[in-house]
Amino acid sequence: MTSTNPLSALAPARWIGDGTDGATLLQVSDDPDEGSAPSTITFSTAQRGTPYNVRLGSSASPSPPFSPADALYYEITLDEVGSGNLAVGYVTRDNFLPGWKTRGMFYNGNLTNGSAGLRMGFGPFLKAGDTVGSYLIRDNNTVKVVFYLNGRCLGPGFVISASCTDVFYPCLHLDGRATVRYFTSKTFPSVVEREPATFDDPYSGDWLLKKAMTGPELHELPLPEDAKIVLGFGNNDGGGTYRLSIKVANMFNTSVKIVGKMEAFDKIEVGPAMATRMMPPPDLEPVERFMEEGLETLYKMIVSGDGSLILTGPAAEMICERYEMSFDPVTSYA
Repeated sequence: MTSTNPLSALAPARWIGDGTDGATLLQVSDDPDEGSAPSTITFSTAQRGTPYNVRLGSSASPSPPFSPADALYYEITLDEVGSGNLAVGYVTRDNFLPGWKTRGMFYNGNLTNGSAGLRMGFGPFLKAGDTVGSYLIRDNNTVKVVFYLNGRCLGPGFVISASCTDVFYPCLHLDGRATVRYFTSKTFPSVVEREPATFDDPYSGDWLLKKAMTGPELHELPLPEDAKIVLGFGNNDGGGTYRLSIKVANMFNTSVKIVGKMEAFDKIEVGPAMATRMMPPPDLEPVERFMEEGLETLYKMIVSGDGSLILTGPAAEMICERYEMSFDPVTSYA
Protein backbone atom coordinates (compact mmCIF):
# COMPACT_ATOMS: atom_id res chain seq x y z
CA MET A 1 0.00 0.00 0.00
CA THR A 2 1.33 3.42 -0.91
CA SER A 3 1.70 6.09 1.77
CA THR A 4 0.87 8.86 -0.73
CA ASN A 5 -2.37 9.02 -2.63
CA PRO A 6 -1.47 8.35 -6.30
CA LEU A 7 -4.52 10.26 -7.49
CA SER A 8 -2.87 13.48 -6.30
CA ALA A 9 -0.16 13.05 -8.95
CA LEU A 10 -2.59 12.96 -11.88
CA ALA A 11 -2.49 16.42 -13.46
CA PRO A 12 -4.91 17.21 -14.83
CA ALA A 13 -7.54 14.61 -13.97
CA ARG A 14 -9.35 13.24 -17.02
CA TRP A 15 -12.80 11.68 -16.97
CA ILE A 16 -14.43 9.53 -19.65
CA GLY A 17 -18.08 8.73 -20.24
CA ASP A 18 -19.67 5.30 -20.60
CA GLY A 19 -20.82 5.87 -24.19
CA THR A 20 -24.52 6.35 -23.42
CA ASP A 21 -26.15 7.99 -26.44
CA GLY A 22 -27.10 11.63 -25.93
CA ALA A 23 -25.34 12.05 -22.57
CA THR A 24 -22.97 15.01 -22.16
CA LEU A 25 -19.71 15.50 -20.27
CA LEU A 26 -17.79 18.77 -19.82
CA GLN A 27 -14.73 19.04 -17.57
CA VAL A 28 -12.49 21.97 -16.72
CA SER A 29 -9.27 21.72 -14.69
CA ASP A 30 -8.94 24.72 -12.43
CA ASP A 31 -5.14 24.47 -12.51
CA PRO A 32 -3.56 21.94 -14.90
CA ASP A 33 -0.20 22.32 -13.12
CA GLU A 34 -1.55 21.25 -9.73
CA GLY A 35 -2.72 17.66 -9.44
CA SER A 36 -4.55 18.35 -6.21
CA ALA A 37 -6.46 21.32 -7.61
CA PRO A 38 -10.20 20.77 -8.04
CA SER A 39 -11.55 19.89 -11.48
CA THR A 40 -15.08 20.95 -12.34
CA ILE A 41 -17.23 18.36 -14.07
CA THR A 42 -20.66 19.04 -15.58
CA PHE A 43 -22.49 16.05 -16.95
CA SER A 44 -26.04 14.99 -17.70
CA THR A 45 -28.08 12.07 -18.88
CA ALA A 46 -29.91 12.03 -22.21
CA GLN A 47 -33.18 11.37 -20.41
CA ARG A 48 -34.37 10.67 -16.88
CA GLY A 49 -34.34 7.00 -16.05
CA THR A 50 -31.27 6.27 -18.18
CA PRO A 51 -28.21 6.87 -16.00
CA TYR A 52 -24.82 8.06 -17.20
CA ASN A 53 -21.50 6.94 -15.70
CA VAL A 54 -18.15 8.72 -15.88
CA ARG A 55 -14.87 7.41 -14.53
CA LEU A 56 -11.35 8.66 -14.06
CA GLY A 57 -8.86 7.54 -16.70
CA SER A 58 -8.07 7.78 -20.38
CA SER A 59 -9.90 5.66 -22.92
CA ALA A 60 -6.84 5.95 -25.17
CA SER A 61 -4.41 4.40 -22.66
CA PRO A 62 -4.58 0.65 -21.97
CA SER A 63 -2.50 1.08 -18.80
CA PRO A 64 -4.14 2.34 -15.61
CA PRO A 65 -2.63 5.48 -14.09
CA PHE A 66 -2.09 3.65 -10.77
CA SER A 67 -1.21 0.19 -9.49
CA PRO A 68 -3.79 -2.48 -8.55
CA ALA A 69 -2.28 -2.49 -5.05
CA ASP A 70 -2.71 1.26 -4.53
CA ALA A 71 -5.03 2.79 -2.00
CA LEU A 72 -7.06 5.68 -3.45
CA TYR A 73 -8.91 8.65 -2.01
CA TYR A 74 -10.90 11.41 -3.68
CA GLU A 75 -13.66 13.88 -2.85
CA ILE A 76 -16.59 15.18 -4.83
CA THR A 77 -18.33 18.45 -3.90
CA LEU A 78 -21.81 18.84 -5.37
CA ASP A 79 -22.13 22.38 -6.67
CA GLU A 80 -25.39 21.80 -8.49
CA VAL A 81 -27.69 18.80 -8.70
CA GLY A 82 -30.72 18.93 -10.95
CA SER A 83 -33.64 16.56 -10.64
CA GLY A 84 -32.30 13.08 -10.13
CA ASN A 85 -29.46 11.76 -8.00
CA LEU A 86 -25.72 11.21 -7.96
CA ALA A 87 -23.75 8.24 -6.62
CA VAL A 88 -20.02 8.29 -5.84
CA GLY A 89 -17.68 5.31 -5.78
CA TYR A 90 -15.47 2.95 -7.78
CA VAL A 91 -15.68 0.66 -10.77
CA THR A 92 -13.36 -1.68 -12.69
CA ARG A 93 -12.69 -1.15 -16.39
CA ASP A 94 -14.63 -4.32 -17.32
CA ASN A 95 -17.67 -3.26 -15.29
CA PHE A 96 -17.74 0.29 -16.66
CA LEU A 97 -20.63 -0.06 -19.13
CA PRO A 98 -23.42 2.15 -20.50
CA GLY A 99 -26.28 3.12 -18.19
CA TRP A 100 -27.69 0.52 -15.85
CA LYS A 101 -25.14 -2.08 -17.00
CA THR A 102 -22.35 -0.53 -14.94
CA ARG A 103 -21.58 -2.48 -11.75
CA GLY A 104 -19.57 -0.81 -9.04
CA MET A 105 -19.44 0.22 -5.40
CA PHE A 106 -21.36 3.47 -4.88
CA TYR A 107 -22.91 5.66 -2.18
CA ASN A 108 -25.84 8.00 -2.84
CA GLY A 109 -27.50 7.86 0.57
CA ASN A 110 -27.95 4.15 0.09
CA LEU A 111 -25.23 1.72 -0.95
CA THR A 112 -25.79 0.65 -4.54
CA ASN A 113 -24.06 -1.23 -7.32
CA GLY A 114 -25.33 1.28 -9.89
CA SER A 115 -28.45 -0.72 -10.64
CA ALA A 116 -29.93 -1.90 -7.33
CA GLY A 117 -29.92 -0.70 -3.73
CA LEU A 118 -27.81 -3.01 -1.59
CA ARG A 119 -27.95 -1.34 1.84
CA MET A 120 -30.64 1.23 2.48
CA GLY A 121 -30.28 4.27 4.73
CA PHE A 122 -26.49 4.05 5.03
CA GLY A 123 -26.33 7.84 5.29
CA PRO A 124 -28.11 11.03 4.26
CA PHE A 125 -29.05 11.44 0.60
CA LEU A 126 -26.74 13.75 -1.29
CA LYS A 127 -27.68 17.36 -2.00
CA ALA A 128 -26.07 20.51 -3.37
CA GLY A 129 -23.27 21.71 -1.11
CA ASP A 130 -22.33 18.26 0.18
CA THR A 131 -18.80 16.88 -0.05
CA VAL A 132 -18.45 13.12 -0.40
CA GLY A 133 -15.18 11.31 0.21
CA SER A 134 -14.43 7.81 -1.05
CA TYR A 135 -11.43 5.85 0.29
CA LEU A 136 -10.46 2.54 -1.34
CA ILE A 137 -8.13 0.34 0.74
CA ARG A 138 -6.37 -2.74 -0.69
CA ASP A 139 -5.23 -5.68 1.43
CA ASN A 140 -4.10 -8.46 -0.90
CA ASN A 141 -7.37 -9.89 -2.29
CA THR A 142 -9.63 -7.75 -0.11
CA VAL A 143 -10.97 -4.36 -1.16
CA LYS A 144 -12.59 -2.04 1.39
CA VAL A 145 -14.39 1.18 0.45
CA VAL A 146 -15.01 3.75 3.21
CA PHE A 147 -17.31 6.72 2.59
CA TYR A 148 -17.31 10.20 4.15
CA LEU A 149 -19.93 12.95 4.11
CA ASN A 150 -19.06 16.55 4.98
CA GLY A 151 -16.10 15.44 7.07
CA ARG A 152 -17.91 12.66 8.93
CA CYS A 153 -16.77 9.07 8.39
CA LEU A 154 -19.73 6.83 7.54
CA GLY A 155 -17.58 3.71 7.84
CA PRO A 156 -16.92 0.82 5.46
CA GLY A 157 -19.66 0.47 2.87
CA PHE A 158 -18.11 -2.39 0.93
CA VAL A 159 -15.65 -5.13 1.88
CA ILE A 160 -15.27 -7.48 -1.05
CA SER A 161 -12.95 -10.15 -2.42
CA ALA A 162 -11.22 -9.16 -5.64
CA SER A 163 -8.34 -10.34 -7.74
CA CYS A 164 -5.03 -8.70 -6.87
CA THR A 165 -4.85 -7.60 -10.51
CA ASP A 166 -8.22 -5.77 -10.49
CA VAL A 167 -7.85 -2.00 -10.85
CA PHE A 168 -10.64 0.19 -9.47
CA TYR A 169 -11.28 3.67 -10.88
CA PRO A 170 -13.11 6.60 -9.28
CA CYS A 171 -16.57 6.66 -10.83
CA LEU A 172 -19.68 8.85 -10.70
CA HIS A 173 -23.13 7.46 -11.49
CA LEU A 174 -25.78 10.03 -12.38
CA ASP A 175 -29.45 10.12 -13.25
CA GLY A 176 -30.23 13.73 -14.18
CA ARG A 177 -27.77 16.63 -14.36
CA ALA A 178 -24.99 17.73 -12.01
CA THR A 179 -21.99 20.02 -11.67
CA VAL A 180 -19.39 18.74 -9.24
CA ARG A 181 -15.82 19.48 -8.20
CA TYR A 182 -13.27 16.67 -7.97
CA PHE A 183 -10.46 16.99 -5.42
CA THR A 184 -7.62 14.77 -4.21
CA SER A 185 -5.11 15.07 -1.40
CA LYS A 186 -1.67 13.53 -0.99
CA THR A 187 -2.61 11.95 2.34
CA PHE A 188 -5.29 9.44 3.31
CA PRO A 189 -8.00 9.83 5.98
CA SER A 190 -7.01 8.69 9.46
CA VAL A 191 -10.53 7.63 10.50
CA VAL A 192 -12.10 4.59 8.83
CA GLU A 193 -14.82 3.57 11.32
CA ARG A 194 -18.29 5.09 11.45
CA GLU A 195 -18.55 8.26 13.50
CA PRO A 196 -21.73 9.37 15.27
CA ALA A 197 -23.77 12.06 13.59
CA THR A 198 -23.67 15.58 15.02
CA PHE A 199 -26.51 18.09 14.94
CA ASP A 200 -27.00 21.81 15.37
CA ASP A 201 -29.73 21.38 17.98
CA PRO A 202 -30.34 18.96 20.86
CA TYR A 203 -33.29 17.05 19.35
CA SER A 204 -32.47 16.24 15.72
CA GLY A 205 -31.43 12.69 14.93
CA ASP A 206 -32.42 9.22 16.08
CA TRP A 207 -33.38 8.14 19.59
CA LEU A 208 -33.95 4.65 21.02
CA LEU A 209 -36.95 4.26 23.33
CA LYS A 210 -35.69 2.90 26.67
CA LYS A 211 -38.71 3.41 28.91
CA ALA A 212 -42.42 4.18 28.37
CA MET A 213 -44.74 5.36 31.13
CA THR A 214 -48.51 5.34 30.79
CA GLY A 215 -51.67 6.17 32.71
CA PRO A 216 -52.47 9.10 35.04
CA GLU A 217 -49.90 7.84 37.57
CA LEU A 218 -47.34 7.12 34.82
CA HIS A 219 -46.65 3.46 35.59
CA GLU A 220 -44.08 1.71 33.43
CA LEU A 221 -45.22 -0.03 30.25
CA PRO A 222 -43.05 -3.12 29.68
CA LEU A 223 -41.20 -3.04 26.38
CA PRO A 224 -40.40 -6.29 24.57
CA GLU A 225 -36.82 -7.24 25.36
CA ASP A 226 -35.69 -7.48 21.76
CA ALA A 227 -37.73 -4.49 20.49
CA LYS A 228 -35.85 -1.64 18.86
CA ILE A 229 -38.25 1.32 18.80
CA VAL A 230 -36.56 4.32 17.20
CA LEU A 231 -37.77 7.93 17.21
CA GLY A 232 -36.38 10.08 14.41
CA PHE A 233 -36.44 13.88 14.69
CA GLY A 234 -35.75 15.46 11.33
CA ASN A 235 -36.17 18.54 9.15
CA ASN A 236 -36.02 21.25 11.79
CA ASP A 237 -37.28 24.20 9.73
CA GLY A 238 -35.38 26.75 11.80
CA GLY A 239 -38.61 27.76 13.49
CA GLY A 240 -38.62 24.88 15.93
CA THR A 241 -40.81 22.46 13.97
CA TYR A 242 -39.58 18.90 13.51
CA ARG A 243 -40.83 15.94 11.56
CA LEU A 244 -41.10 13.00 13.97
CA SER A 245 -41.20 9.38 12.83
CA ILE A 246 -41.50 6.43 15.21
CA LYS A 247 -41.05 2.83 14.10
CA VAL A 248 -42.77 0.23 16.26
CA ALA A 249 -44.29 -2.41 14.02
CA ASN A 250 -46.12 0.32 12.13
CA MET A 251 -44.54 3.66 11.26
CA PHE A 252 -46.01 6.69 13.02
CA ASN A 253 -45.43 10.14 11.48
CA THR A 254 -46.27 13.51 12.96
CA SER A 255 -44.82 16.97 13.62
CA VAL A 256 -43.47 18.45 16.84
CA LYS A 257 -43.38 22.22 17.24
CA ILE A 258 -41.63 24.07 20.06
CA VAL A 259 -43.98 26.83 21.15
CA GLY A 260 -42.43 28.11 24.39
CA LYS A 261 -40.85 27.12 27.69
CA MET A 262 -42.17 25.24 30.74
CA GLU A 263 -39.46 25.73 33.37
CA ALA A 264 -36.46 23.74 32.03
CA PHE A 265 -38.59 21.98 29.39
CA ASP A 266 -39.49 23.08 25.90
CA LYS A 267 -43.25 23.37 25.53
CA ILE A 268 -44.41 21.50 22.43
CA GLU A 269 -47.42 20.92 20.23
CA VAL A 270 -47.68 17.54 18.51
CA GLY A 271 -49.58 17.48 15.25
CA PRO A 272 -52.02 14.80 14.04
CA ALA A 273 -50.28 11.44 13.80
CA MET A 274 -50.52 9.23 10.74
CA ALA A 275 -49.63 5.55 10.89
CA THR A 276 -49.39 2.57 8.59
CA ARG A 277 -51.97 -0.15 9.23
CA MET A 278 -50.17 -3.46 9.43
CA MET A 279 -51.13 -6.03 12.05
CA PRO A 280 -48.44 -5.79 14.77
CA PRO A 281 -47.07 -8.89 16.51
CA PRO A 282 -48.79 -9.52 19.88
CA ASP A 283 -45.84 -8.34 21.98
CA LEU A 284 -45.88 -4.93 20.27
CA GLU A 285 -49.64 -4.34 20.44
CA PRO A 286 -49.47 -2.54 23.84
CA VAL A 287 -46.72 -0.25 22.55
CA GLU A 288 -48.72 0.55 19.42
CA ARG A 289 -51.78 1.42 21.55
CA PHE A 290 -49.55 3.60 23.72
CA MET A 291 -48.43 5.54 20.62
CA GLU A 292 -51.95 5.81 19.22
CA GLU A 293 -53.37 7.13 22.50
CA GLY A 294 -50.47 9.12 23.93
CA LEU A 295 -48.39 10.57 21.10
CA GLU A 296 -50.61 13.56 20.33
CA THR A 297 -51.01 14.39 24.06
CA LEU A 298 -47.32 15.10 24.68
CA TYR A 299 -46.80 18.73 25.67
CA LYS A 300 -43.18 19.14 26.79
CA MET A 301 -39.72 17.72 26.08
CA ILE A 302 -36.13 18.12 27.18
CA VAL A 303 -32.68 16.61 26.69
CA SER A 304 -31.58 16.06 30.27
CA GLY A 305 -28.14 16.44 31.77
CA ASP A 306 -27.31 12.76 31.17
CA GLY A 307 -28.23 13.08 27.47
CA SER A 308 -31.64 11.40 27.71
CA LEU A 309 -34.58 12.69 25.68
CA ILE A 310 -37.75 12.96 27.77
CA LEU A 311 -41.17 13.61 26.22
CA THR A 312 -44.05 14.03 28.64
CA GLY A 313 -47.84 14.28 28.48
CA PRO A 314 -50.64 14.00 31.06
CA ALA A 315 -50.78 10.19 30.75
CA ALA A 316 -47.74 9.29 28.67
CA GLU A 317 -43.99 9.69 28.95
CA MET A 318 -41.08 8.43 26.85
CA ILE A 319 -37.44 8.30 27.90
CA CYS A 320 -34.93 7.73 25.10
CA GLU A 321 -31.20 7.59 24.49
CA ARG A 322 -29.21 8.59 21.42
CA TYR A 323 -29.22 5.91 18.74
CA GLU A 324 -26.71 5.41 15.94
CA MET A 325 -27.56 2.81 13.34
CA SER A 326 -24.83 0.32 12.49
CA PHE A 327 -24.38 -1.32 9.10
CA ASP A 328 -22.56 -4.41 7.99
CA PRO A 329 -20.57 -3.71 4.83
CA VAL A 330 -21.75 -5.12 1.52
CA THR A 331 -19.65 -8.15 0.58
CA SER A 332 -20.75 -8.59 -3.06
CA TYR A 333 -22.03 -6.12 -5.65
CA ALA A 334 -22.47 -8.33 -8.74
